[in-house]
Parts: sequence; structure tokens; C-alpha cells
Amino acid sequence: MTFIRFDVCALSSLFAFLTLPAMGQAPQAQPPQTTPAARAPQTNQPAPGPQRPVPDYPDPRTLTFGIFYWATGPGTEPGLYSGRQALDYETLTNLGRPHRTPGIEASLPITRTGELHLELFQTTGDGNQNAPAATDIFATASYNQGDYLATSYRLKSAKLYLDDLLFPHKFPVAKFRVKSLWEVEWVSIKATTDAPYIDATGVSASTSGARQIIFPAFGLAAEYAISPHVLLRAAASGFGLYHKADLWDAEATIGYRRGMWEIRGGGKAFHFKTSPNNTEYLSGTLTGAFVDLRWHWSL
Repeated sequence: MTFIRFDVCALSSLFAFLTLPAMGQAPQAQPPQTTPAARAPQTNQPAPGPQRPVPDYPDPRTLTFGIFYWATGPGTEPGLYSGRQALDYETLTNLGRPHRTPGIEASLPITRTGELHLELFQTTGDGNQNAPAATDIFATASYNQGDYLATSYRLKSAKLYLDDLLFPHKFPVAKFRVKSLWEVEWVSIKATTDAPYIDATGVSASTSGARQIIFPAFGLAAEYAISPHVLLRAAASGFGLYHKADLWDAEATIGYRRGMWEIRGGGKAFHFKTSPNNTEYLSGTLTGAFVDLRWHWSL
């Protein structure tokens, strides 16, 4: 009996020793089982990357060089007129129809909204007429009424201007926008008259004179982008002083640009008048169609 009691006590002590550590541990939670229907659908679309910034202008702004050909046609041809200091009749209108006019241009962006432009052209013309009255030209040659005269002239112009965005002032630029033009322009014209029949008798009857204008000018330009590569543009600018010199110019164009090359075409007009506070002054208006080829170099 004593042997059996010992065995029962020993077995009870061993059972308590083995089960004591497990009593202080909480039962571990089983992870929830998901059914195939509850799983999120998987797609093969790549993760979206960073968005590229929208450029300010459809085409990049570049250093640009261009050449144009201006088919100057009928208009108010340059003429010589009696000024306020003239003592007699000194007028010869229509010195001649202008010849075709070549020109060059260049532009450079200098601010986010503004570009600096340079434009130069030269034209010449000649004609023939009979002196409308006894006239004295540039105080060096006198002609009688009816004398046969050969006339010619050479006109030069250089214009430096800032083309700056005015409205709407937002980016990317709108399809329709208005720009302001701030210019400085130089114009020089030299006129020559000759009476070849009088010269044949040994009497000099040739004379020439030149006049110049240096003026600021102000204007506006309206643009409409039909597409990223096609642009309509109309611009006009000018300046004048009362009883002094004046000048203005205007153009309307359509341009197509692809890559580094751009071609424009349209109509152009240019007017000048030197100061009448002189013995003679020169005035005229040139008009005609023109075509322009530009090359763009990325900065």
C-alpha cells in the first residue's frame, strides 16, 4: 500500500510540473483564411511615373536667323517735296517704283515672355519724268519746266525691337495672345536726280541729297496659333511728331514651323516721312507681299 501511494503522488507532481508553463500563455490566433473570391484583382498596368511639365510655348524658343524677300509693288512711291525753308518750287513726286527688296533678321529670347528682334532691309528704285515746273533741287541743280529727268533713290532701314507678351499673361501661352512692341528704328534715304540731255551739253545737272530718321516706335501684335506648327500674326507700330518726321510699318503673316525651319508669307507695308522743317523732305509708302525663311537654333 505504501508503494502505490508513492507512485500516485509522484505522478501528480510530474503532471503539475509539465503543465505549469503552458497555463500562462494565451492561445495563438489563427490568421484568417481568405477565399479566392475575396482576393483583390491583379492588373498588369505599370505604376504611373512623374508627369512632365507643360512647356510655356508649343515650340521651343530659340536663337533665330532669317532672310526675307519683299516684292514691293504699287503704292505711294518715294517723292521729294518742298520743305518749310524752301524759297521756290522743289518738288519731284514719284521718284520711281521700288525694286524687289531683300532683308535679314535675327531674334533672341531674353526673358520668359520677351524676345529681342533685329530687322534690316534695303531697297532701290528709279524712274523718269519731266520737270513739272522750274525747280531747284538740293540747292545745286536747277531745272526748267519740261526738262527730262532721270531719278533714283536708295532706302535703308534698321529696326531693333522687344516683342513681349502682354495679354493673357499666363503659361502655357494661350492660342490667342497680344504682344507689345517697343522699338528703335533708323531710316536713311538718298535721292538722286539727273538731266542727261543737259549734261550732254557740258552743263552739270546732277544732284543728290540724303535725309535720316531715328525714332522710337510703339505698337501691338496679335497672334493666333491654329495648331502647334501654324501661327497667324498681325502687327503694327509707329511714331511721329506734329510738323516733324513720322514713320510706321505693319504686316500680316501666316507661318509654318517644323523642327529647325520656319517659312512665313504675307503682306507688309512701310511708311516714312523726314522732317518738313528743311528745304526739301522725302516721304513715301512701300507695300507688297513677302516671304520669309527662318532657321532656329536651340540654346
